[in-house]
Amino acid sequence: MNKYLPSNNIQGNDSDVIKKLRDEIFRHEQLLEKILAHLQLQADGWTPIFHGGTMAESSHSFEKIRKIAAIKTKSYDGAGRLRKTWLGQLYIKHLKGNAVIRLIVHWVWRNGYPIYVNQIATRLSNAEAKRWRPLIKLNEYVKKSGISICKLAASSIVETPPPNVFPICDQGYLESPHDRYEFPEIYVAIINNAITYGGTNLILADGEVICHDLYDFKRDYTSEEFHGRTLIDQKSKRIRWLLNDEAPELVPVAATFVDACAPNYAHWMTEVFPRIMLFCAEEKFRGIPIVVNDGLHKNIMESLFLVAGADREIITLPIGRELAVGELYLTSVAGYVPFERRKNKLSGHSHGIFSPHAFFKIRKYFNELYKSEINWPKKIFLRRNSGVRKVTNSVEIENLLVAHGYVIVEPEKLSFSEQVGLFLNAKTVVASSGAAIANMIFCQPASQVIIFISRQKNTSYWYWQNMAIASGGSVRYVLGEVVGENKKSIHDDFYVCPDEVLKALS
Repeated sequence: MNKYLPSNNIQGNDSDVIKKLRDEIFRHEQLLEKILAHLQLQADGWTPIFHGGTMAESSHSFEKIRKIAAIKTKSYDGAGRLRKTWLGQLYIKHLKGNAVIRLIVHWVWRNGYPIYVNQIATRLSNAEAKRWRPLIKLNEYVKKSGISICKLAASSIVETPPPNVFPICDQGYLESPHDRYEFPEIYVAIINNAITYGGTNLILADGEVICHDLYDFKRDYTSEEFHGRTLIDQKSKRIRWLLNDEAPELVPVAATFVDACAPNYAHWMTEVFPRIMLFCAEEKFRGIPIVVNDGLHKNIMESLFLVAGADREIITLPIGRELAVGELYLTSVAGYVPFERRKNKLSGHSHGIFSPHAFFKIRKYFNELYKSEINWPKKIFLRRNSGVRKVTNSVEIENLLVAHGYVIVEPEKLSFSEQVGLFLNAKTVVASSGAAIANMIFCQPASQVIIFISRQKNTSYWYWQNMAIASGGSVRYVLGEVVGENKKSIHDDFYVCPDEVLKALS
């Protein structure tokens, strides 16, 4: 615009007028640029510019990754086989979208499949492989077998106060299973001649199945059961192993971090990644190959590369494949969130508990590792692009937040390194409930996290709060009104009151 102004070769009062005019135009130009920038943020979200690629791009060689081949001609579990039938395809393509039908199908599966396995499947084939086996916790197996352990983190008492809720009258929707919890010490046990399977963190050894120390047989329904990979009798603490690999792979030594929920970013960051972080930080375990799920998202793999070290071999294990290990390094639980509740009638269900020591080690490691000259925004709003749990008035909420100096971010468009940098430097994070909020474990303790979530009974509201507390912070909830016909699911869309958002920001 300035190039169209007359030159400065003017004398007297006229030059002063031109100068004021030039300054006024320049001021409006700056204002216009800010408005356009806000509009662009609302359209595309904020994205940092890395001139050297992601931090982990060159940290690990593909030669160090050993991929165990999947058996494509064989379904790896009961749910997988059922999905391939005409009935399964009919449900997936035409009926799954109906909430009522979905609930009925889930009920039939959870209650009918065990009957099929016990009465029919075990008599048709592989009866010996599908026999009942004892289900034992890792600490019990260690004591019984006289195995020495290597301690990685001490036990800790974690207070769990209620988070602030907006509107205040909705505080009653939050019911905590406890006022505090004790997180056990984290350790590594070496188990000889053990088997790890793709798609589960359960370990087979000496005719038994080893589970982690925090599993609650009475209350917790597992992903393995849901997908038909195992069948658990919680009363007698027995398990039927329904996976079968007729051509298992063999390795002399490895540390396994395979987990049924590892593909989910939040479960990875708070349950699997902390174990890997602590294991790799121990010098005596340097060079031990690591086993993880096959097909993990590139951001998850980037996080793994950053802590595993460039010289460590990584083995990726597909669902259903068996890896027999002569000397298996098994790290105990560092965080646990039940996949589902076995029965809603029971009280005291865990909303998730986490090791403060593990989260502290993670933040300390990345604080030292991650140094950038990027001008990171201090106030961010995480735009949620998922098809479920949408905020129906999201445009209105985004406009309100942008007007208060917030930057709109779409986490799925960022690398893992970029997300770490974003949360390490953020002072306030606002987001609708979703996996990306698990990045709060990188936030500084003084940071503020505000979460939009629907108003529902029997919701694990302490999930995010317990995660925040273990990271040294806390959360604020803005509860929204569920919309739609059913209004029964945590996955339903909901409306957030702008006035309550403003109260939460203050």
